[in-house]
Amino acid sequence: MTSRFWFAAYNLFFLPLFFGIVNLLAFFKTNIRESLEKRKNQWERLGDGVSKRDWQKPLVWLHVASAGEFLQAQPVIERCVAGGAECVLTYSSINAYRWLESPQQAKIPGLLATEFLPTDTLWNARRLLGLLQPSRLVWVSYDLWPNLVWEARQQKVPQFLISAIVHADSLRTGNMVGRSFYHSIYECLEHILTVSEEDRQRILSAIPEHPKVEVMGDTRCDSVLERRDSLTIPELPQIAKNGFVFVAGSTWPPDEACIFPALKEALSEFPELFLILAPHEPTEEYLKNVEKHFDGIPFVRWSNISSAPERVRILLIDTVGILAGLYRSAKMVYVGGAFTTGVHNILEPVVMGASVAFGPKHDNSTEALQLLEQNLVNTVNNPAEFRKLLFHLLADQERCLELGRKSQVFIENQAGAAELCVPLLMKDLY
Repeated sequence: MTSRFWFAAYNLFFLPLFFGIVNLLAFFKTNIRESLEKRKNQWERLGDGVSKRDWQKPLVWLHVASAGEFLQAQPVIERCVAGGAECVLTYSSINAYRWLESPQQAKIPGLLATEFLPTDTLWNARRLLGLLQPSRLVWVSYDLWPNLVWEARQQKVPQFLISAIVHADSLRTGNMVGRSFYHSIYECLEHILTVSEEDRQRILSAIPEHPKVEVMGDTRCDSVLERRDSLTIPELPQIAKNGFVFVAGSTWPPDEACIFPALKEALSEFPELFLILAPHEPTEEYLKNVEKHFDGIPFVRWSNISSAPERVRILLIDTVGILAGLYRSAKMVYVGGAFTTGVHNILEPVVMGASVAFGPKHDNSTEALQLLEQNLVNTVNNPAEFRKLLFHLLADQERCLELGRKSQVFIENQAGAAELCVPLLMKDLY
């Protein structure tokens, strides 16, 4: 009865409301307009990918929200392919599209297609399942699309949720309405494999009778560690190689309001400091604003790195896809997002051995919470706190290096989630 109620409510009320909001926001948000534009001809592209399928092999279909969740999916895809399966990957975000289409992103053998997930209508769900005919449908982290979940269950497609995260303040489990709705979702999933025990308990609060909710860890640890060893390290100016490299990665304007004043001050007091500024969205407007803020300090854009001034102090990243490689050169990193919706991926700088800091909104990141509990990373709430931290680590660089080494070892010890979950996905496929 409850599932029928939520099916009706979702399709008659929530979905039309969602479409209306998206179409309205598309007038104001470039990312949304681009996402809608890139979805054109998606069915033809999916069809082309599936046409190459070997029907003697099982097909594992994975869905991710964005680029961060792709990192969680990647080691699973590689192991499924190694086990004899073929894979299809769908995603929701324009950032995932940019990541997958970037020249630096190597194609994964056995991955037949990567494409935006069509909108979550019942018709699209049935069409997708008919086109792909998957042996498994694997949801990564949190991005569950209700109609597709419900329809896949109707068609008896086994579904898994891996690297599952439910934030402490999530509406999914934080109130009776959220728990009731997500009960109708979770009950369709054969296995739910969570990042932590806390995530497991939150999911069980919505569906206490589910027999297979298990802690499995975060497959992203496997991904970033494997990727680390194959990354191309961007060539930096000579002055950076001999100095203290600070990287501000995936930052938003509120992050920059917190860190830029202290960074500008530090450049004048610490001649060995070299800044790499890599915004989340490197628009021309953003780049010009940064250049204006640091006016008078020698800088160069990445696209013009070959003509960098001799005493350049700032490298401004005007492309995407190279940030992970840049982290390899860093002694200290500030990761953005934690003054807006939540901190971005901290694993990449951590596994490179950098000392990491971020803003106050970090409950979305299990690894951030774990490392904070061990006192291996730092969080700052305002410009004064950031200045104090920055100047302290610049004055005591051995302490900075020690934090980086210890946090790196801590994450290295978390690896292995992909090896644990893939046998469950592959069970009984042959």
